Amino acid sequence: MLLFFAVWINCCSAFMAHPSYVSVTNMDIDAQGRSVVLTIKMFTDDLETILHNKYNIHSWIGTQAEHRDSRRRLEEYVNERFSIVVNSGEKLVLVTDSICLIEDSMWFHMKGAAKQTIRRMEIDNRLLTDFFERQNNLVLINTGRKDIGHKLDRKKFKIELSL
Repeated sequence: MLLFFAVWINCCSAFMAHPSYVSVTNMDIDAQGRSVVLTIKMFTDDLETILHNKYNIHSWIGTQAEHRDSRRRLEEYVNERFSIVVNSGEKLVLVTDSICLIEDSMWFHMKGAAKQTIRRMEIDNRLLTDFFERQNNLVLINTGRKDIGHKLDRKKFKIELSL
């Protein structure tokens, strides 16, 4: 099922304008190593809407017309709308390793580290739901023992996991 979602998203982005509002987050969790590595993929036209409506920045991502503050503002937006809390209280600081433009999508590569072994995790993903009523955020999680997939939206935006 997870493979189907990944292939579907890639096909939609490669061959046409996206038919729905969707983001994909891939997470690898190393509970014993206390680390989380994630990649968040969002369509550039959706992000341009965020830049325009939230920050009053008129920018065409990936072109010479891209505003110099676009990526910094988008990183700020991701950190504002996506969070991970572990062990019932420790909010992970997510550090952006890179932001890449691939075709019509931006990929945010991020990581976070917990102070202790991760036993529980709460993921809050409200990306793009503030501007797109039909936004769906797919979260694909690899715990090392199993793969887990969740579809989040404006009404259901949190996941709680026991590892």
